[in-house]
Amino acid sequence: MAPLILVTAATGVQGGSTARQLLAQHVPVRAFVRDPSEPSAQALQKLGAEIVKGDFDDVAAITAAVTGVSGVFLNTFPSFTDPGAEIRCAQTFVDAAKAAGSVKSFVVSTVFKAGEKRDALAAQQTKYPFLFAYYSSKAGVEDVVRRGGFENTTVLRPGWLNYNYLSPPSRLHFPEYESEHVLSVSYSRDFKLNHFDPEDVGKFAAGAFVQPERFQGTIELEWEALTFDEIAAVISKVSGVEVSARFRTAEETKAILEAGTLPVVTSQVWMQEANFEGESLEKYGFELGTLEGFLTREKKRLLETLGV
Repeated sequence: MAPLILVTAATGVQGGSTARQLLAQHVPVRAFVRDPSEPSAQALQKLGAEIVKGDFDDVAAITAAVTGVSGVFLNTFPSFTDPGAEIRCAQTFVDAAKAAGSVKSFVVSTVFKAGEKRDALAAQQTKYPFLFAYYSSKAGVEDVVRRGGFENTTVLRPGWLNYNYLSPPSRLHFPEYESEHVLSVSYSRDFKLNHFDPEDVGKFAAGAFVQPERFQGTIELEWEALTFDEIAAVISKVSGVEVSARFRTAEETKAILEAGTLPVVTSQVWMQEANFEGESLEKYGFELGTLEGFLTREKKRLLETLGV
């Protein structure tokens, strides 16, 4: 009997990538989606995926979805109103997978250096409460999955994903980007941000199911390091629209932090204080994408984001 993989949030960026990569390798996929009528769900069905409906808080749907599968791909989302929601969601999937008895491989996607960042922020909770809560939630999800004791467990930790330059995610990070074509940041001009193509997350996730012995453990997913001047140049090249980077002064950053109007600035400030190294990904043998390649592939959405 061929393995059957449950892919959660299958209409999302990472889930969709994982499902497509598995289907391309003729691995049967059960796609867990909120709305089977969505075009992205219909597209997966046309590729051969089995579509099942369910929400992350629907225990009955989750229990039914894991029945008979040999692997689970989980990508959870934090709640900014309920700090424990993401961890509870992971626990529900792990409990259901264990009860099913057929799940051998469990792959979860969290965020770059989740546990290490949680531990580093533990002594700075009062200064960075939002960041501590965020990374604690992500690291907590990892802890739940590891405690599940599956035959094969893989934790994927993507860093900054390239879709953050497309709307709507871009609005959270760059308030003037869509209207003024400016990337305003509180990083220094020489700071390099490590990028990763979200489509490549699926390559690693699929690999963890097809060749679990090669992908066991934790894998940090960061690839292309770029300054914001370089990022602006890439966006300009692909779009044909002049985009620039603007670096806030210390006074501007302080005012934003005090006002609490742009939470991501907290992350930008802390990331320059902290220093977390990634790992070499060449050994996995994948051809990994660049920001330019991603934006070229998503040029229609990029132009819509920039209003042209």
